Amino acid sequence: MKHLYRVLFFGFLFVFYWFFSFTKVPFGDALGFVNIAELNEFTDNTTVFGKFLYTNFLIGFKTIFGLDSIPATRFFNLIFSVLTLVVLFFGLKLKFRKEICAYLGTLIFALSFTFWKQTEIIEVYTFNSFWIALYIYFTIRFLEDKNSRSLFLSSLVLGISLFAHVQNIMLIPGWAILCLISFRNYKVNVFPSIFIFIAFAFGLYFMAYINGHNTSHVFGSGNSDWVTGSFEKGFSGFVKDMVVAIGYLIYNFWIFVIPAIIIIFKKLKSFKDSQNLFYLVSFLVPFGFATIYNVSDSYVFFLNAYLFFIFFIIEGLIDIKISQQKIYKSISISVFCVPIFYILSYLIISKIPQGQNFDKEKSEKGGLSYYLFPWMRNNVGVLEFYLDGKKPFDNKDFMNINCHIFLKHRKGKNSLEEIRKM
Repeated sequence: MKHLYRVLFFGFLFVFYWFFSFTKVPFGDALGFVNIAELNEFTDNTTVFGKFLYTNFLIGFKTIFGLDSIPATRFFNLIFSVLTLVVLFFGLKLKFRKEICAYLGTLIFALSFTFWKQTEIIEVYTFNSFWIALYIYFTIRFLEDKNSRSLFLSSLVLGISLFAHVQNIMLIPGWAILCLISFRNYKVNVFPSIFIFIAFAFGLYFMAYINGHNTSHVFGSGNSDWVTGSFEKGFSGFVKDMVVAIGYLIYNFWIFVIPAIIIIFKKLKSFKDSQNLFYLVSFLVPFGFATIYNVSDSYVFFLNAYLFFIFFIIEGLIDIKISQQKIYKSISISVFCVPIFYILSYLIISKIPQGQNFDKEKSEKGGLSYYLFPWMRNNVGVLEFYLDGKKPFDNKDFMNINCHIFLKHRKGKNSLEEIRKM
């Protein structure tokens, strides 16, 4: 029966996400990815602009199922979101040995604001999360069985993940610690694992070079403001970043932050334990990077850290269960109240002057609800936004540029009124 329960659980999550998914192509990079599907061409570009793994998987998916570009990108996103949760489920079960822990941890992560929001739009981050979840799974399997094959697969997946998103280099310090403890403590032959990872990391440069792409953009976009700006904020700027990062963490996991923080402090006290050090570094480095990274949508860069944070949450809940059974049950059941938490947050913030001003400023995009609700059903579409002339033409506005590219592709197939509704 447990297999049937699993199928029903993940089937429910897929339908749940599909129901709340965007009605019209949303703002941000979404239309750019739709244009990739419209172009319908595989790529050999391994720079940050090529989205090599995402593009080729997407085009392959679209070709196999013969879908139009918008439903293709929608279902591609939904499928990899649920696959991420499937892998996370089995990683949690492998580490904590209990099915209920796997269900609870998966549901907490599934309803977290950032992951839920990314599932409802068109982006690369849930696709990337699948590879990181897979990396975590094989890492846990190695830490459980001490088998060099599991370490090799872990290193292979992390290497492949670099073709999905460059931010995954922030997981290298944790991986390096994993290799070190494997060699020193478990007497495992780590050289095949190191070799395969380096081969993939170097492969990004090699493929860019032989295909005539700018190798300086393999691990960087060329936008110095994103990098140098991250280190030129001053002390007050870093403090503000930290407050924002903690705010994001609470908004994603609210009451579940408490058991996780307790466990993190326990691990910090015993960081000399090699496994504790691996988990701490794997969480803290990507979390620290996302905290200071100087981009407007920095909240999405926390996802890699959140995938490790969920293991701290479950470990903390297990600790609470041992001594406080009633508190454990109350906290666990509260996961079903997460959507209510988002609604209450919106109702409270919409009553204060700052919230009302923000709602007016962003009204054309959907107002405050666009930023506080993870679901996107009945959203304002980027195409209708620009086609209705709500923003003057700007040569530097990438969303406007993507709008015109899409119009160029679709004018022969659809009327302007049909495109406006997409």
